[in-house]
Amino acid sequence: MTGKTNIHATGLMLGKTGLILRGPSGAGKSLLALELLDEWDARGLPAKLVSDDRIDVESTRSGLVMHAPKAIEGLIELRGRGIVSRPFVQKAPLNLVVDLVDDFERMVEEDALVTELVGVSVARCPVPRAGKLDSRHQLLLIREALRALTPAKAARKKTA
Repeated sequence: MTGKTNIHATGLMLGKTGLILRGPSGAGKSLLALELLDEWDARGLPAKLVSDDRIDVESTRSGLVMHAPKAIEGLIELRGRGIVSRPFVQKAPLNLVVDLVDDFERMVEEDALVTELVGVSVARCPVPRAGKLDSRHQLLLIREALRALTPAKAARKKTA
């Protein structure tokens, strides 16, 4: 089954992992995306923007793929400055959904770590939005979710 939809989110490629940041307007998606890009760059790791604010998500035989709408590829909003550009890729796999949420749960239930997009299950990382938690803690939660993906990727490669 294949399908495609356009959603309100910001997409990034960090190393070989694609992720989106979802949340309402003002939740801090763009600022968190810029912090992630800067952190990966500071560590000498590859990081690219896919798209800010809107992203096309497609279900393919090999999994979810995100695409940058042509009109906004490489552009991201930095509130207080305006629209800025960053290195980008036009499409990337989608391995993780980071949902910017209002509540801070101390211990997250296992079923909250999976979501569905275009009929496909994908790993999920709930992260309290801007103003609910400092950005350092947000980054730690996202890095831990990325680490949790690694064993799953290795297992898929062994069975392929």
